[in-house]
Amino acid sequence: MNNLPNTKIDRLYETLASIDRKLDASQKHRGENEIRSLVDARRFTLAQLQNEIDADPLFAHHSAGNIYSTNPQTQNFIDTWCARIKQAAPDVVSFKNDQFCNLFIDYALPKKWHFDNDIIVVISPPSDHILRALRERGQNHIVAFWEENPPAVVKNTIAKQINAYTCTSADELERVFALLQSPAQQVITLTCEVGQLTTPSLKQKIIDAINAGKKTRFENTRTVSKFGQSWAENVLRNLPTLDNAKNLHELRVNGVEDAVIVASGPSLNKNVEKLRDIQDKVFIVTALRSLPVLNAAGVLPDLVIQLDAEDEEVATTLTPDPQNIIENFLIEPTINPGFLKIPAKQVIWSLAQHFFDIHQKFGTMPTPFNVPSVSIYGLSLCHHLGFKNICFIGQDLAAQGEKQYAEGATDLLPAHAKMSMFNIKVPGFYGDNVMTRNSFHYQIKRCAEIAKEWKNKDPELNLVNATEGGAFIEGFDHMSLDAFATKRILDQATGEKQICFEGTSTISNAIIDDYLSEIINLLDRIILTANQVIKLDKKPEKNRGLQKKIQKTIQKFQALNDATSLVQIAMQNNIATVIGTSEKAQRVGTHAEFFDKVRQNALILKKAANEKNTD
Repeated sequence: MNNLPNTKIDRLYETLASIDRKLDASQKHRGENEIRSLVDARRFTLAQLQNEIDADPLFAHHSAGNIYSTNPQTQNFIDTWCARIKQAAPDVVSFKNDQFCNLFIDYALPKKWHFDNDIIVVISPPSDHILRALRERGQNHIVAFWEENPPAVVKNTIAKQINAYTCTSADELERVFALLQSPAQQVITLTCEVGQLTTPSLKQKIIDAINAGKKTRFENTRTVSKFGQSWAENVLRNLPTLDNAKNLHELRVNGVEDAVIVASGPSLNKNVEKLRDIQDKVFIVTALRSLPVLNAAGVLPDLVIQLDAEDEEVATTLTPDPQNIIENFLIEPTINPGFLKIPAKQVIWSLAQHFFDIHQKFGTMPTPFNVPSVSIYGLSLCHHLGFKNICFIGQDLAAQGEKQYAEGATDLLPAHAKMSMFNIKVPGFYGDNVMTRNSFHYQIKRCAEIAKEWKNKDPELNLVNATEGGAFIEGFDHMSLDAFATKRILDQATGEKQICFEGTSTISNAIIDDYLSEIINLLDRIILTANQVIKLDKKPEKNRGLQKKIQKTIQKFQALNDATSLVQIAMQNNIATVIGTSEKAQRVGTHAEFFDKVRQNALILKKAANEKNTD
């Protein structure tokens, strides 16, 4: 094995052999802390070795176990030492006891564990001892989960740590995993309840939330990798226009008990007349794409949503109907600025949690859900607003015959998917099969997961899919819009619909200008630091002193980069392929190559931030 073609693998192999030699002598010559350090180093090195093997095509069919094996005597010693918790004295068994916490971690951690990347979910820690023990042993990503409010001391400990998160619901846990930027190969749960008596239903809830979050993260990473650069630019260009906008968290709807979410599938044409008849009795949320269909039928939606950035040509050539001004236009500032020229009486904005520095500066809360499409966004918004009766019409998650959209649904925005992409059979509204495509297939599953999650909390929640001819969605009742209106007795509803906003937390121009000035200054410092790394890395002779200078400069960049979300989002494609959260991975190039991309992105963002000053 000393002649492995990959020098890094060879080095890791030698490191493992050295650790094993030290462990062989451990019983006589080393104390408990030294042994623990060696066993953890061994776990970490095995995980690094596996990562290198996975990335090297020469080892495509090998695992770390096939490449490196331990002699049985050493392995038996490690196994016995890690299982000492089974003989722990009763007076030691407490998660408020540091010795017990370390024994527990010794036993719970897998033999192969990447302390930097892999994630631990700690269930119901009664104190911060287990969290501190994990940190002292080098664990980077920690998520603490309770079904109720956490002890104050634990919450305070987590609040002070980087990459540590507190969750008190499955929703929060899912959101954390949707946003985590970690190439984790493993996620484990450590149960701190007495006797490990976590109920099977709670365990399943946690597993489901983690898996749903990971799937959403994958979809988000794919989307952000594609659009991250334009999103970051658009946010900087759009911020100056938000001085009179309301925030999503201020929105309130009174006087009606039913909400209808309008998408742009073929069945919309069939249902739009009924929607016109009941429009005063329900809260109508629609995607911008569906607006021409509604306008033509005389339906005035209460809220129009636009989330997709679209390209410059689409956004600047929009031809909205000047006779039908939008009442409430909900946007995320990641959209192209051309959309903000659409006539609207009130603009409402929200911004994802990714943009943490903007929320910190403006004192705003992020979008309270993380979802993969505008229709599911509308669904989640109506649930957030407290509606108990929510109906989908025209959900465009499947094609009907040779049609993907309703007549008129491409008048304002062009179609993006070809019918040839609809090649996956799924159960349809009427029980037969309909065709969908890969991303929509995921969205159908996501709707079903959301329905299950919400109904577990509120069995009285009424979710209806009135998309005749569309995809079947598990957890929804399936009926026509006319049947929904009859069942809900909407013709006898007497409430007066009111859409209002609580609070006056509009952003002042002064705060926006201050933020943009801070960002420009920060980007200048990032550009300067990137130039320094590039210059150092291009020096022909790489001695130890030069490497230390490079690492010190990189640490300076990391501190600057941690202060803003924008460079991270703009470079999501580069970051995702390097850390392994995208569909493809790549080996890290030279520092100069990476930081040249950093510099280019920072210059583009600086130009966007300066646009207000050059208008």
